[in-house]
Parts: sequence; structure tokens; C-alpha cells
Amino acid sequence: MIAEYSFGMSIIILMVSIITGAILLLAPGSIRLQRPETGWTGWMFNIMNLSFFLILIPLSGLLLIRGIYIPYLVCVNLPHSPLRIAFEVVGLFLFLSGSILLLWSRLSLRRSFRLAGVKPGQNDYLTLHGPYKKIRHPMYLSALLVLLGLTLILSSVLLTIMFIVMFWLVRRLIPEEEIQLDQAYPIAYAEYCKRVPGALFPLKRK
Repeated sequence: MIAEYSFGMSIIILMVSIITGAILLLAPGSIRLQRPETGWTGWMFNIMNLSFFLILIPLSGLLLIRGIYIPYLVCVNLPHSPLRIAFEVVGLFLFLSGSILLLWSRLSLRRSFRLAGVKPGQNDYLTLHGPYKKIRHPMYLSALLVLLGLTLILSSVLLTIMFIVMFWLVRRLIPEEEIQLDQAYPIAYAEYCKRVPGALFPLKRK
């Protein structure tokens, strides 16, 4: 039963990673050269983020399907127990929730999609629909949820470190990006921030 459960979870991880990767690569506005104006912070986040979604997740799914232990992620090989199953179930919930939020956010942006730290272009517009009605930076939240979910599923020390680093980078990037957005949409973005006070999590307006 445990083996069947683990195999089914591995299939879900692999299939979701293929769908997510395809959307990220093929959605309108994805294939274009973009240079972050936030220095090394933007470059580091983008490299880690793209490596995670396009390489680490599908590779992890493939190895899990084949029943191969994953030493390159420094996984803690916990015994099968209710605690481990609880970690995996919570991790799978976070992984799927983050993936859904990522796809919803990416499709809402359409051609206004930008890599982290990239200034809005002349043809970009301020996205106010979809998950952007509730939080200002849903793509950052989705990346963190997916990473945390896979960290719990694999009990990975390396992914735990990666999550801490990415969370720190996100906290640095958000203020810099909000300056860029305020400069690109001076009146509209100020009004938007009043309507949607939560940067990463939904908050009530004061």
C-alpha cells in the first residue's frame, strides 16, 4: 500500500512539473530576453527558480517513479511512519496549491510577464485580475509553496536551505520591484496597493 501511494505521488509530481514547465515556457511573453535591474538579487532568484521548476522537480519525479533514492538533494531517509506520511500529504497539498497558483498567476499576466527584477516594458500593463485581486505578488508565493511542498515530500536538507535562500531573496526583491512598478504606473499602482495591501498573503484593508 505504501509503495502504491508513493508511486502515485511520484506520478503526480512528474505530471504537474511537465504541465507547469510547458506553461512557463510556452505562455505568451515567456520567450524573450530579460535583464533584471535589481543586480545580483534578481539574477540569483531567476537562476534558482528556473533551475528548480525546469530541472529539479521533473528530475525528482523521474527518480521517485523509479524508486531511486535521491542523494543529490541530501534527503533524510525517514522510516515509513504516520509522521512521514503526514509530511508527505502536507507537502503534496502545498506542492499542488502552489502549482495551481503559479499557473493561474502566469496565465493572468499573459504578455506582461517579467522575470524577477525586470522593469515593466512599454507594452506591459498592470495586472489587476485573477490572483492579483487578492495579493500583489502571487508568483513569488506560488514558487515558495511549491518549493516548501517538495521539501516536505522529499525530507530534503538541500531543498530546505534553498527555500530559506529563496524566501530571503523574495523579501529583498519585492520592495525593489514595487519601486519599479510605482515608477511605471505612478497613480494606478498606488491605488492598487491601497486596494490590495498584502504583498505575499491576503490582508484586510485598513
